[in-house]
Amino acid sequence: MHRQPSGKIRGFTLIELIFAIAIIAILCAISLPALGSLMQSSQSRSTNTQLLTALNLARITAVSRESEIVICPSADQKNCDASPWWQHGWIVFDDRDRNGKRNGDEPVLNVAQAQPGMAVESSSGREHVTYRIDGSATGTNLTFTLCDRRGAAYANTIVVSNSGRPRQAPATPAQAAAACAGL
Repeated sequence: MHRQPSGKIRGFTLIELIFAIAIIAILCAISLPALGSLMQSSQSRSTNTQLLTALNLARITAVSRESEIVICPSADQKNCDASPWWQHGWIVFDDRDRNGKRNGDEPVLNVAQAQPGMAVESSSGREHVTYRIDGSATGTNLTFTLCDRRGAAYANTIVVSNSGRPRQAPATPAQAAAACAGL
């Protein structure tokens, strides 16, 4: 007669281990695309908030300092770029000589770093926004179109009116396609 051991044997069989790994792999395959979309959505909201904050800061500072304040795209975070693409970063500065370009002695008030995975395009011919001492923006309405890697269906815009007030709006298909081409 054989006697049963008094202790229980613990462990996994090879088949149990293979099934556990297969289940984990299936769950990862299902959840990773959703996680990527969630991360892109978060990045898009963050970029949108940063740009709105910079625009509002520039407007409020122009009124409080009674000075012209400019926000412009800037890849080096020191000088303005002559480009409609803002995803490489932007700066807000006090434009003391009122030429729309930052000189070395003009103070930088705010800096935004590059926005990876995003395309931010301003209206054609509008490479900066200048806020006057009354809080209004020079020129015509300016539209920023923001697009992330999820594509044109998720693009949105920030519109700066002549009064200087920024507001959010859905992107038109043409705006979305143009901005998403910058990815």
